[in-house]
Amino acid sequence: MQQPVTRMQEGLTEQIAALGPWYQNIEVAPGVWTNPDAGDYPGSRWRALEPWVPADLTGKTVLEVGCNAGFFSIEMKKRGAARVVGIDIMPHVIAQARFTSARLGQPIELRQTSVYDLAPLGAFDIVVCLGVLYHLKHPLYALEQIAAACRSTLYFQSVVRGSVEDFEPAANYDISESDVFTRPEFPKLFFVERSFNADSSNWWFATHSCLKAMLRVSGFSRVQTMTDPELFVCHK
Repeated sequence: MQQPVTRMQEGLTEQIAALGPWYQNIEVAPGVWTNPDAGDYPGSRWRALEPWVPADLTGKTVLEVGCNAGFFSIEMKKRGAARVVGIDIMPHVIAQARFTSARLGQPIELRQTSVYDLAPLGAFDIVVCLGVLYHLKHPLYALEQIAAACRSTLYFQSVVRGSVEDFEPAANYDISESDVFTRPEFPKLFFVERSFNADSSNWWFATHSCLKAMLRVSGFSRVQTMTDPELFVCHK
């Protein structure tokens, strides 16, 4: 039997609607979700990532790039992180993150700023960057800024298209070399000139090997992969 909707739930539902549209679906009170149409996202992504995140982050500092409504930042704060900063360029999702963090009793710092302007925030033990890179016109420069802001570990996700195989580059290629570029696993970025999934902010998709290579050259010496080929744990 369906439980009657309480006054508190009605009030929260009105606040959620006023803060919309929402991308992340977060339960902010028993039975009250921010975006039921999103189904199990971002919960499903968190379950894939969670085994790689220490249960105790006491004393650690965390930066989330592209925090949206704050789901992953809040999960880091739940693990005892001393400081969690979430950034995003969209003011309405910063407002959503303020709402969700307050509702869930997990205080996080929020800034409306770009991945290209991380230096004033200082350095962090952990950086989280999920579902951001393909929205950026300058992806390698962005990864370099992230690496500069990260003392230890980056949790990273980006859309993979094409091959999911690894590639071991040679130390050098002769100017006459051409065959290697036709191999499916050779690192490749695919440029989206117009729109993808009705979203003109989707600029780049990459092969699995390309993401690993870009993460390495930006400053992460060890890049671990998970079962999901789009998820990576990167270490300085």
